[in-house]
Amino acid sequence: MTAARAATNRAAGRNRDLAMIHIAAQQLGMSDDTYRDMLWTVGRVRSAKDLDLPGRDAVLAHLRACGWRNSRRRPSPYKKGSQAALIRHLWTQLARAGAVQDASDRALRAFVKAQSAPHDPNGQGWDDPRLLPRPVASAVIEHLKKWEARTA
Repeated sequence: MTAARAATNRAAGRNRDLAMIHIAAQQLGMSDDTYRDMLWTVGRVRSAKDLDLPGRDAVLAHLRACGWRNSRRRPSPYKKGSQAALIRHLWTQLARAGAVQDASDRALRAFVKAQSAPHDPNGQGWDDPRLLPRPVASAVIEHLKKWEARTA
């Protein structure tokens, strides 16, 4: 890695940390005085821009201890509007209704594999809803809809 790229990565990490510190303080409802006192107590600075990496880590750890949680969510691997997304949605609806014991992706994959095996020429089925051929995905969706109707 070149020195310029390393400096860019450090700056990006610093900017991300500073943004998270400001967002956390805002979400925790800290006044400006309280925020500055916290920076002084935890990092011995009056401005977050003066924090070094260990100081930023300490401030973020303190903010988490105060109850802040980073609410950034991972994007779903299922493309919105796809058959796979509908299969996942129906699965979670069944889990919320109590019809499915395990709402995990692993359990969904096992279910999809079992349902798609009769449609697979090799007889093994597909374990990922995103890989199902359209007619097989439609059959799995219909099965889930009927299951949901029985639980309602």
